[in-house]
Amino acid sequence: MLIYDWDVLWTYLFDPRMAWAALVTVGVATLAQTLATLIGFFVALGLMARPPLSIAAHAYIWIFRGVPPLVLLLMLYFGLPQLGLRLPVFQAGVIGLSLYASGYMAEIIRSGLQSIDRGQAEAARSLGFSRAETMRSILLPQAFRIILPPFGNEFSSMMRTTSLLSVISFEELLRVTTLAINQVFRPIELYSVAALYYLALTSGWMLIQQQLESRAARGRRRAGTRLTTPAH
Repeated sequence: MLIYDWDVLWTYLFDPRMAWAALVTVGVATLAQTLATLIGFFVALGLMARPPLSIAAHAYIWIFRGVPPLVLLLMLYFGLPQLGLRLPVFQAGVIGLSLYASGYMAEIIRSGLQSIDRGQAEAARSLGFSRAETMRSILLPQAFRIILPPFGNEFSSMMRTTSLLSVISFEELLRVTTLAINQVFRPIELYSVAALYYLALTSGWMLIQQQLESRAARGRRRAGTRLTTPAH
């Protein structure tokens, strides 16, 4: 009868290699989510534009929301060399995750921008604001409060999705866990360590997200108070 080895759990839970792998996971997730948000922003603008830009943007979302992220990673890392292009594992991983998440971020950003009253943009244009100034000064600050909750959920999902990078041999948390299992042959204990690290990462981000949403809500209330306070 096999017995759960708590010594293995505690040993690897505080192993610097596991802690470093967790930091790598956060770093890769942050970079991929940042790129996905930037790409998603421009795709969202395409969605709100006229054809052919809107058609191209819809096609982009259809592709990258429909293809599983694992398939994207395999195509980039193992498929592109067949075409004469070989990406390092880090680049292939970040690009694959970014493309996958950008389709979702595009819809999130589009919804946030379209939730703002069009009259505000028209008023800004009548005051001489350019399109870029209107977007930067009027629309984005308001849309940010709407976009923040789903963005936070997407980043939490991204931290878990990075585990797929182990399939292309990128040494993030799950890959380092697998390598350790090959050394000590204690899968349940080491997968428990990985699970605890993922729980710690997502729980820590949930606390940060709550603080960000709370500050955004307070800022919105203060802005509303200034707008409704009568002038003397």
